[in-house]
Amino acid sequence: MIFTTLLFAGITLPAMAEEMDLKRAIETVIAKHPDLEIKRIDRQIAQSGIRSVEGMLDPVITARIGASEETTPTSSSFQPSETRLGQLSGSIAKPLENGGTLGANFKYNRTSQAYPPSPLAAQLNAFNPAYRNQINLNYRHPLLKGNDRPDYSQSLLANEAGLRTADLQQVVTARMLALNTTNAWYQLASDDISIRIAEQAVQRARDLLAYQRVREGFGLIETADRLQAEALLAARKTDQQRAHARRASSQNNLNRLMLRNPESDITLQNEPVTEFTIPSMQLAREVAEQKRVELKLLQAQLDSAEAQLAIARNNDNMQLDLVAEIGTRALDTSAGGAAAGGFSPNDHYAALSVELSEVLGRNSARAAVRKAELQRQRIIAQRASTLEQIGNDLATAITSLRNGRPTLEAARRQAEAERRKFRAEMKRYREGRSDTATLVQFEGELLSAELNADLQALTLQLAATQLRWAEGSLLESLHIDISGNGQ
Repeated sequence: MIFTTLLFAGITLPAMAEEMDLKRAIETVIAKHPDLEIKRIDRQIAQSGIRSVEGMLDPVITARIGASEETTPTSSSFQPSETRLGQLSGSIAKPLENGGTLGANFKYNRTSQAYPPSPLAAQLNAFNPAYRNQINLNYRHPLLKGNDRPDYSQSLLANEAGLRTADLQQVVTARMLALNTTNAWYQLASDDISIRIAEQAVQRARDLLAYQRVREGFGLIETADRLQAEALLAARKTDQQRAHARRASSQNNLNRLMLRNPESDITLQNEPVTEFTIPSMQLAREVAEQKRVELKLLQAQLDSAEAQLAIARNNDNMQLDLVAEIGTRALDTSAGGAAAGGFSPNDHYAALSVELSEVLGRNSARAAVRKAELQRQRIIAQRASTLEQIGNDLATAITSLRNGRPTLEAARRQAEAERRKFRAEMKRYREGRSDTATLVQFEGELLSAELNADLQALTLQLAATQLRWAEGSLLESLHIDISGNGQ
């Protein structure tokens, strides 16, 4: 009994309880919840994807330097028995947005050869050692597959859509956290109402018991009547303790959403009751289609899917490239002469060619196209499903509001009638014209009516909040800006 009393006192008299309204609760959850931190990391990953695509146009440079010596047996005096080669080469290739590739390369080498002893050896090689130099410019342009480089342009569009998706995912996550917080907040408010009504019921039961004890002292009632009042008080205290237990559970839920100590005390600041007009279903749907972030998110995903489809369709083409090359050639007995000769057009090279490459069957490419088409169809179907869900959310909230107002008025009239009935019955009881069982029954009906009226008012307020959420304007109406939380 002592433990129960201390526990009851600890619940009803919280120390340093923090006052909190709905806006502050939502802001606290959004500021601290780890799900939003995950979405911020996803956004950074999406940004790195854009940089990766931009790197597709980065120029590529290669260089090579080497030396070799080869000694081979010969069967003729015209064949060199020893060859020494030193080579320096390099190239640069720059991919272009139109799909072409512009490149340049050079190759510079020194070759010296030794021949078997022969009278003809002096005439076998007029340049020994020989220095050769060649400089080439080339341009490759795809005529079919790769024309206009869709793998770059469409990948850039897909990744930009992915970045928008990551931004919108943060808002979607914040909205879901706001909905969970709203439900937890109103559940706690409902528990507060239950506690308040339970405390009033306990006080009525105490008053009745005190009155019965006085009457018992004068011999006006039997002991059973007093015991019935004691049982009523015990029942009302049990109801009160259950209400406190439910509130402790709801408070724990809200604290965990805010990443706080589950036992931290919270005192709710009631939301102001404001008059509001109930919109038509058509108007609410139009507002939701403008503001609901889920639809913007699906549009970003659709843009990405269409870009991926364009890439897949391009890869289903055959590879047909036009290749043009021009270059210079130089041969000299000195290193400097060969290097300078590479910039002279006297000895030159030019070529024009068409290259064809085709994969027979194209099973992989066509499977990729089919997959991209299905991904696009899936997003379209998901958008239709989301619109249907939005319609359900709006219909539920609007229906609750339309039926809630007359229900609240009826519940308040019933509570007032039950109060008048209980007061009249109490007067009759004190005059000896009623019994304890009837009085207890009327008190229970009054308790139920008062609780129902207050909960109905809270339900109406919750429905208005849920309507703003369904329309996509809840955070805006509470003046909550999540731009500082990663968007």
